[in-house]
Amino acid sequence: MKSIFIIALVFQSTILYSQDTFYPHYIANPLEARVGSFYQPNVDRLRLDIGQTIDFTQHDLGDGWKGGFGTDAFILTRLRSEGNFKFPVETADYFFGLQASAHGTLNATPVGARLRLSHISTHLVDGAADAQGVFSARKPFVYSREFADLSGYAMMGPLRIYAGLTWIWSTQPRNIGRIVPQLGFDTRQSIAKNMVLEAGYDVRVSEVADITLPTHSLRCGLKYAMTTQTGFWFGLIASSGRSIHGMYHTEREDFLGYGFRMAY
Repeated sequence: MKSIFIIALVFQSTILYSQDTFYPHYIANPLEARVGSFYQPNVDRLRLDIGQTIDFTQHDLGDGWKGGFGTDAFILTRLRSEGNFKFPVETADYFFGLQASAHGTLNATPVGARLRLSHISTHLVDGAADAQGVFSARKPFVYSREFADLSGYAMMGPLRIYAGLTWIWSTQPRNIGRIVPQLGFDTRQSIAKNMVLEAGYDVRVSEVADITLPTHSLRCGLKYAMTTQTGFWFGLIASSGRSIHGMYHTEREDFLGYGFRMAY
């Protein structure tokens, strides 16, 4: 019943937020706009992601190159299960900003690049408090940062290899490192009619309180393609490293879970 509840909620959100995207999302990158959820059985928690990428404009730049400009806006939430259809929300991270991208060919190799200027903030929610409304396990604090995220990719056959660099020019608290390098690869393979295998790996290295730690992210699953853009994805999701949630940014998080996403 828990799965039915989450599927219904995400399906409703998909109707509201579905949008074709000009620049393909990196499959395993944890900071991408998605509509979906996954379950972490080792800690009995859920992630619910709701958001979109909207392309304002698309342009033909000549010589086979195309460019676009738009925005990202999404929320990453962490929930715990208490049974009886109760899913208290513990924390929510808000991401929004502008993005510009381009893709074309370079020496017969398909390539692309994206620049995002973004803000992210995070907040403890009522599900993190006890029955008396007291945040006993963790006290809320201000977590906010503004940053530039530049990445580029090259297609090597069916494999897309990418690298990126994030520069954080404003942050609170101030114990966060200002430079975050990122590497990854992903692939999309058609294995049957309307069935696509999607898999990706992403690693980013961040510094918090003078401690440098890589965060490894992995996603692998099958997407049933209803159209060339839309579909339903189900698969495995793994992470090892620093928590993606700002309220828990000093903590390590290791999990293997399973979930789904509404592709758009």
